[in-house]
Amino acid sequence: MTLVALLSALGAFALLALASDRHRDRWRGLTLRWRRPAGWVLVALTFAAGFAAWGPVYGAIGATGLLMFAAGVSLLTLNLTRR
Repeated sequence: MTLVALLSALGAFALLALASDRHRDRWRGLTLRWRRPAGWVLVALTFAAGFAAWGPVYGAIGATGLLMFAAGVSLLTLNLTRR
């Protein structure tokens, strides 16, 4: 479940970043409406997987940490790659 939480956190911040005005042109030809809601669904999935893996107290802490890690990875990936 830890891997599910990590992958959903990475996917969540990738989708939320690609829904922004600055990075929305990286996926041309696809509709933009589903990116932001799908990102928030993946954030909720990260917390659900964290709760399932570590329990309610440590799951919230672990999910928040994974989301912060995913935000940093997303920030570095999108800002250091050229398109």
